Amino acid sequence: MNRRSFIITSTALSLGSLVAGCQANHDLKILLLQGSIPVQLIAAFNQELNQGKNINFKPQANLDEIYKLLQKWQGKNPLSKEESGLRLPPFPFTQSEEEKADLVTLGNYWLSMAIENNLIQPLDRDNLFNWGNLPPIFQGLVTRNAQGNMESGGQIWGAPYRWGYTMIAYREDKFEPLGFTPEDWSDLWRVELTNNISLLNQPREIIGLILKKSGYSYNTENITEINEIYEELITLNNQVKFYDSTNYLQPLINGDTWLAVGWSTDILPMLEQHRNIKAVIPRSGTSLWADVWVNPYENNLSDEKLNEIYRWINYCWEKDSATRINFFTKGNSPILTAENGNNKLEISEEIFAKSEFIEPLSPSAIAYYNQLWEGLNS
Repeated sequence: MNRRSFIITSTALSLGSLVAGCQANHDLKILLLQGSIPVQLIAAFNQELNQGKNINFKPQANLDEIYKLLQKWQGKNPLSKEESGLRLPPFPFTQSEEEKADLVTLGNYWLSMAIENNLIQPLDRDNLFNWGNLPPIFQGLVTRNAQGNMESGGQIWGAPYRWGYTMIAYREDKFEPLGFTPEDWSDLWRVELTNNISLLNQPREIIGLILKKSGYSYNTENITEINEIYEELITLNNQVKFYDSTNYLQPLINGDTWLAVGWSTDILPMLEQHRNIKAVIPRSGTSLWADVWVNPYENNLSDEKLNEIYRWINYCWEKDSATRINFFTKGNSPILTAENGNNKLEISEEIFAKSEFIEPLSPSAIAYYNQLWEGLNS
């Protein structure tokens, strides 16, 4: 399984031995993305700050299902993948997760939609004691107006605790005879790689990298006015052996493909296990994602529960906690953006400045993205 779109495999989270997840009586329920918080961090939190409390940390397999739960708790119809602009592998809805949580993980992509549809409510700035530890880009990501748009004078709608990016992985042994190694998105069009690439089955990611290669933003609305996009997409399609958002790395490991585009939380752990596979972050910039804590709408919590929620959020923004997140999840804590030393491949400040968080587009833009994408198979 994969991380983004935004799905992640868990190799680090097994909470059964630490929390009473099946017990009905708990002081606080936190619904989190599976694999995004290491069990070591939860154990340290319970030992250092939360003695005697019964917090139910409940992992959920993917962010789309968490968003559907937020909708369900407000009596709203779930947003389809076509409406959201995401293309997700099929996952069954988990009926056992109907009980409303006190705090949940959400991806930055869903943040504006959750605000606009009254699925979440703002956090209290006065209780976010470690807010100042966040770099401005992450503060700006979650500071928004009531319509869900980023606004410097808006309220704080989420607490980012982990982020990552899209990158290129390749077989070093396959590239040695070619006399070059990939450095940027433009290398995907090189004739030597015809029928040797695996790409994510994600129109926003793949059309986005084409836009980035052509000097545009990942969040470009009017791509109908960019004549070369369709031609570039068709040419790139000729390079691709298959599209998959779940099992896209195994063919690279087997040597069936020479290059793959994927998410950092999938690729970075693989580098430690397969020395013949290398990776690069495209120098023209890439797409970014972030996991954030959000407060479900009309969550009328007691002062005691609110204290525990903010204690947990602030704890995630401490340096020791950030180090654990970096090391055990292969994600990046936003408070250690310049200190990703536990990961084999760091994103430079220069590339980070050229990169973008993918944000929702208008329905008409999403429809055109999907039209282009479906046209590849017609």
